[in-house]
Amino acid sequence: MLHVEGIRKTYGETSVLTGVGFTVRRGECFGILGPNGSGKSTLLKLISGVEKPDAGAIELDGKPLSAYSRKQLSRLLAVLQQEALPPVGFTVREVIEMGRHPYRNWMGEEAPETGAIVDAIIDKLGLTRLQDRSLHVLSGGERQRAALGKAMAQQPRLLLLDEPTTYLDIGYQVQMMDRIKAWQREQELTVIAVLHDLNLAALYCDRMLLLKGGVVRAIGTAEDILREELIREVYGTSPVLVRHPEHRVPQIMLRQGGTRDE
Repeated sequence: MLHVEGIRKTYGETSVLTGVGFTVRRGECFGILGPNGSGKSTLLKLISGVEKPDAGAIELDGKPLSAYSRKQLSRLLAVLQQEALPPVGFTVREVIEMGRHPYRNWMGEEAPETGAIVDAIIDKLGLTRLQDRSLHVLSGGERQRAALGKAMAQQPRLLLLDEPTTYLDIGYQVQMMDRIKAWQREQELTVIAVLHDLNLAALYCDRMLLLKGGVVRAIGTAEDILREELIREVYGTSPVLVRHPEHRVPQIMLRQGGTRDE
């Protein structure tokens, strides 16, 4: 689905990403992890085509990313960010309809199936009673649900998540990730998610990439990434690792005095 090889990105004299490479399989949920300033969001911008790498190559479905037009890319991939929607005066339904923009013809006319697609998304996300409400009266979790609906309306094959649960409480975090996981399974959607929460990543991601200082430190499953010595090296803290009683994946428990002095 996606192949990244030898990516390098600098801003001025600051190197943000160096020699980054990995492959994401179709239908996989692939996490991008790392401490603040490790290059996670920059990498996602390169994958989305918003920015271009200084060196290296990115291929989507065996074709260079640069060979796609913006409209073609918007039909192939969608991006859901941590602050996906500002609290402006659009209704929930209007926001979700915006996701159909890539399917408008040259006269700006909507595709005939747009109404049915939007109706189905509103129903699936439990937004029926909220569909005529303005964004500015919604909670953060409700706005993020509307943003997910907009991404779903694009009918992408690749969904890019840029820390979409950062400002949500734990209930909304699980609800959001559960909905994305269900969508992924139904449509064989490929998901690439930048996440801060290592425990959440271990629960929902099939594999993960761990960045430190713009360099790939490890790629693998939760078992490969959530190791005490690796977390200590990358994050500078010594966690207690336990196994989730239901899902059997490693989880991190923090402890006092577990941070090393720099």
